[in-house]
Amino acid sequence: MKTRTTLIALALASCAGFAHADYTFSNVSANWLDWSSNTQDRTNKGPFGGKADFAYLEAEGGMGGNWGDLYGFADVENADQNTRENGGQNRRYATKVVARVNVAQIGNLPVQAYAHVYDFREGKFYDQNRVLGLGTSFSAGSLWVKPFLGAHQEFKQGVGAHRNGMMAGWVLGFPFKAAGQDLMVTQWHEIEFDRENRYLAMGKDGKVVNGRKLANNGAVSLWWNATKSVTGGLTYRYADQKLGSATYQRALITTIKYNF
Repeated sequence: MKTRTTLIALALASCAGFAHADYTFSNVSANWLDWSSNTQDRTNKGPFGGKADFAYLEAEGGMGGNWGDLYGFADVENADQNTRENGGQNRRYATKVVARVNVAQIGNLPVQAYAHVYDFREGKFYDQNRVLGLGTSFSAGSLWVKPFLGAHQEFKQGVGAHRNGMMAGWVLGFPFKAAGQDLMVTQWHEIEFDRENRYLAMGKDGKVVNGRKLANNGAVSLWWNATKSVTGGLTYRYADQKLGSATYQRALITTIKYNF
């Protein structure tokens, strides 16, 4: 499936290929996302944004060096289904590319040009979020944190491409050992604020309402590196005023990864 995100990913990967990489990683995974029962009860009352459990396959990778870092993933949800509406279980595609390029240094902190594109496709429906701004990265012991702040543009079916406020967020990781096992806690979090009314139509209590101008979206994961090649994970997924529903939503994701 050729999308704008795919082209951007190829372009960024080509550029990064000329830069020295201090680290690289890649993996494929099988995942099962289980929405909480109260999330399903709340969201399935609405005209859209209803939630159903699903499986998805993911390819993920990244690289980094003294120039910055590059990360991306591509998901296929409900891979065994077709793209027609089928009780919320039709096939869907999600892709994300994140680039951070070091442009300056303030003390021990790098100043990074930050960009990300997240693209979601479901049948004829599409929704693409584009963010351009600044970021940095820092660490304390084993903990590393990479925050960002940027202008947000959204390109959505039936609405078009327009400014949609600002987005801030972070990714973090904390590797540690317990009972002789290699473990890691990670989190990603995004905060959207000052969102435009044209993008706020959501489902709630069986009606179409305008969601709030502030939204939160993210996940917290615990990973177990069972071997060099195999990683298992459990993720708490959460969203508020996002994913088509003007309410809080939560799920658990079980993951098994093969690391290359």
